[in-house]
Amino acid sequence: MPTLTQNLLVSTDFSPASLLAIDAAAMLAKSFGANVTLAHVFDPAPLTPMVASQLSSSAQFEVEQDYERRLHAELERIRDEKLADVPNVKVALILGKNAADSLCHYAEKEQIDLIVIATHGRSGLARMLIGSVAERVVRHAHCPVLTLRSVL
Repeated sequence: MPTLTQNLLVSTDFSPASLLAIDAAAMLAKSFGANVTLAHVFDPAPLTPMVASQLSSSAQFEVEQDYERRLHAELERIRDEKLADVPNVKVALILGKNAADSLCHYAEKEQIDLIVIATHGRSGLARMLIGSVAERVVRHAHCPVLTLRSVL
């Protein structure tokens, strides 16, 4: 008998709100025996203007590589701390300009059955100006999305 889900994707932006989604993904993974991918979307483009004016292209590349290593290390730390008792967990640092599009594309490519993502609970003008990654993921994902609203 097939389970509800076999492959979960949980997204983090390293905020306290995203820890709620990670906890929920851990609970679901243990309940269903599912694999978990802990993912963060990273756009290196904002680093480029800041770094390019002061460093050579090789030094700029080193700065970007160092930043990616630090992000990956943080994902591994969260995996080890929050998902230690989940048997099959991998981390993914997804490069992309748009977090929602990148998550949806990755989920489809990796045959993810369920995306778990937190919302920051913004409303009104803040939501209009900043937008909602979670909302865009819900609208565009090929699979179900579990959203958890943060009260932080």
